Amino acid sequence: MKKALHFGAGNIGRGFIGMVLCDNGYHVVFADVVPSLVEQLAAAGSYRVITLDTEIETKEVAGVRAVLLGSQACREELVDADLVTTAVGLGNLVHVADVLADGLQRRMQRNPETMLNVIACENAIRATSTLRDLVYERVDHEVRTWLDGHVGFPDAAVDRIAPNRDGYAVEPLDAVVERYFEWDIEQPAVRGELALSGATFVRDLGPYLERKLYLVNGAHAAAAYAGYRRGHQTVREAMQDPAIAQLVADVQEEAAQGLTSAYPDLTLSGLRQYANTVRTRFLNPHVVDHVDRVGRDPLRKLAASDRLFGPLRLTMAAGRKAPALTSAIAFALSYDNEQDESAQKVQQMIQEHGVSQAIAQIAGCTDETVVASIVREYERIQGGIWNGTAS
Repeated sequence: MKKALHFGAGNIGRGFIGMVLCDNGYHVVFADVVPSLVEQLAAAGSYRVITLDTEIETKEVAGVRAVLLGSQACREELVDADLVTTAVGLGNLVHVADVLADGLQRRMQRNPETMLNVIACENAIRATSTLRDLVYERVDHEVRTWLDGHVGFPDAAVDRIAPNRDGYAVEPLDAVVERYFEWDIEQPAVRGELALSGATFVRDLGPYLERKLYLVNGAHAAAAYAGYRRGHQTVREAMQDPAIAQLVADVQEEAAQGLTSAYPDLTLSGLRQYANTVRTRFLNPHVVDHVDRVGRDPLRKLAASDRLFGPLRLTMAAGRKAPALTSAIAFALSYDNEQDESAQKVQQMIQEHGVSQAIAQIAGCTDETVVASIVREYERIQGGIWNGTAS
C-alpha cells in the first residue's frame, strides 16, 4: 500500500487532505506537534469525518497512524513515503522544512531512486514553492541536485471550510467539514506518476489561484463588509439580505468577466457555475462565519493585488465597468470595527488624509475616475442611502 506522510492533523488535515488520501488508497501517517492528538490518533488508528450539508453525513477514516512532528520517527517516515502533504498554516512551514531537510537527506542515502512529491495544502498563494525554498536553504549542493531530479514540489490551491465543531463533533478526533472541496495541483512540477481522485491537475495554477481569491474570498469579503454596515452578524445573514446577495453576485460576475479576458483557460460559463456554488456555500446553515472574522484586516484585503482591487484591475483592463466591485471596496473602507486594529488604521487614514488619499496609500490606486466612483459609493454608504449597487 502507498504511504502518505501528512503534516498537520487538525480539522483540515483529517477532514480534507487525510480523507482524500485514504480514499485514494494511501496509508496516511499524520505528523503533528500536539502530543495528546498524536497519542489519540496512534491509539485509535481511525477517526470520523462529519460532513455538513442539507443532510449530515458521518464517515469513518480507518488505517491511519501518527507520529510527533520533528521526532526521529517522523524523519524516518520520509525515507519510504510515496507522497508528502501539509496543512499546518503558512507560518509553520519553517518547522516542516527542518524535518524535511533531514528526512529527505536520509532518503537520498537509503532510497535514492524513487520519486516523491511534496504538496503544501495551505490557504496561501504558492505555499509549496515557499516550502521548497525553505528546504533548499537547509541542505547542501549535493542534496539539492538530488532533490531536483527526484522530489517534486507542485504548488496547489485548496478550498474547504471546516466549521465550528460544537454541536456536531462527538468524539475527540471527529473532524467537521462542509461537503464542497477543491484541490488543484500544478502538474508540470510533479515528479513521476501522481494520480489523486478528487484533485484536479492543471497546467498553470495561476488562473485558479486568482479564481478562488476573487470569486470566493472577494465575494466573502463583499458580503462581510456590506453585512457589517447593514447590521448583520454572519455572512449567512448578510446573504439573506436581497441587496447584499445581489451585490455579491454582481461582484463575482464582474470578476469573472475580468478573469476570462485575462486567462483563456477559464470560461465564463464555468466561472458562473463556480460562483453559484460559492454563493450556495455561503448560505449553508451549518457554517457560521461572523462578518467580523471574514472582514478582519481590511488593510491587507484592500491591497492592490488582493481580493477586491485585484479583480477591479482585471475588469478595467478588459474595458468593462465594475460598479459592484466599487461598492464592495467602499464598504471595506467603511468598515470601522473598533475591535479590529487594521480597520482603525484605515479609519485614521481617511480622517487625516481623506478617502482619495487613503485609497492611494492602501491600494496604490490613483486613477481619478475609479477613485471618484469609490468615493461616491463611500459617501452613499456613510449617508445611509445605499440600497444596492449603483449603475
